[in-house]
Amino acid sequence: MTMEKKTIIISGLSVTYLLSPGFKPDQAIVFLPGWKSPASLFCSVMSEIPNLVAVNFPGWPDSERPHVTWGLAEYALFLKEFLSKLNIIPSVLVGHSVGAAIAVEYLSRVGHATKFILVDGAIIRERTGKAGALFIAAKIFRFFLPFINKKWRARLAGGLLSEDYLQAGEMEDIYRRLISEDRQKDFSGLNLPIIMVWGENDQATPFAQAARLKALRPQTTLEIIPAAGHYCFLDQPERFRGIMSRFL
Repeated sequence: MTMEKKTIIISGLSVTYLLSPGFKPDQAIVFLPGWKSPASLFCSVMSEIPNLVAVNFPGWPDSERPHVTWGLAEYALFLKEFLSKLNIIPSVLVGHSVGAAIAVEYLSRVGHATKFILVDGAIIRERTGKAGALFIAAKIFRFFLPFINKKWRARLAGGLLSEDYLQAGEMEDIYRRLISEDRQKDFSGLNLPIIMVWGENDQATPFAQAARLKALRPQTTLEIIPAAGHYCFLDQPERFRGIMSRFL
């Protein structure tokens, strides 16, 4: 099933989104993609879902970037305005990676849904170990060595800079803000059914994080996809579709 690509102005920014044929806004399944990940990637696997809408956030492919440094709060307010403008009442929120963090911010502050499916979610953002080193490295290389190209920044940082950071471009400030915002407490306080789907071999948000989130909120359902990484829906599409069909 081919989804229709549309454009809308939200918060003064031109953004794109994908919509299922015959979309019914009162039965919407809303997909929120990970960091600068085209919404079309998820739709390439899940386009057969009825009433699916997938948004390219400001700064994501084909969408205008914010003029100031946004964090989770601004992206959650954007989502609220986007849904309101399209008269969408979210039945299910599906968030991948940082899209899941935006969903947690939205659900805990400004909006609601009947169910939340979290896919390899970037919820834990503690400045310890590798995450802390990445944040510090990003700050140092961004402000003190701006004349060095990103290839050499990565070499000089000894591999501390992530691929996401290296590809951030003009979104570097937003990326650095997002990786500093931990949402474990908000996640544990959510009052709706939550299903976590996690790639067993995820390196960006390791499976240990899924175990920690499960411990914070034991009533959460956790589904593990073997031989899959951070994009588990691309690595094991049939397995992922099977899980989704049970919970949608």
